[in-house]
Amino acid sequence: MDGTTLETINNFLAQYETLAIATEHEGQPFVTRAFFVEEPVTDTGLKLYGTFITTSRKLANLRQNPRVGLFIGPDQPSVWLEATAHAQVLTDESASADVRESLAKKSPVAAKFIARVPIVAVELQVNWLRITNLTGGPLYTEATFDTATSQEEHRV
Repeated sequence: MDGTTLETINNFLAQYETLAIATEHEGQPFVTRAFFVEEPVTDTGLKLYGTFITTSRKLANLRQNPRVGLFIGPDQPSVWLEATAHAQVLTDESASADVRESLAKKSPVAAKFIARVPIVAVELQVNWLRITNLTGGPLYTEATFDTATSQEEHRV
């Protein structure tokens, strides 16, 4: 992946605090919004992190089926990112604390929200993404990542 693609993805993600996440339960789709924070994208992958209310439908759904769809962009889409990812609930408390701290730095609104409700941190390992830009420049920026390797490494 070239430097321009990496920069485009990183700059795009830095503009937003929330994403729409699509899960499913018994064939029924479910979409909701969540706060997120990102690690810088690399040639080998992109990880996003969010927090989910412990009793939420989206958390129950992704525990049963970790494959999710993502949308990040403005209310009136002119430039947006769509992606597929694999979700994993973080069980390590220090990793969860890091996610909460990173979210608080990125979004004061997220900090207030997660301080008020019981939450679980979730890692979203992106395996494909496309940024569509209708405002000029390249129409599409697309990236695919080999998440099978990184998921195997994560399980060790």
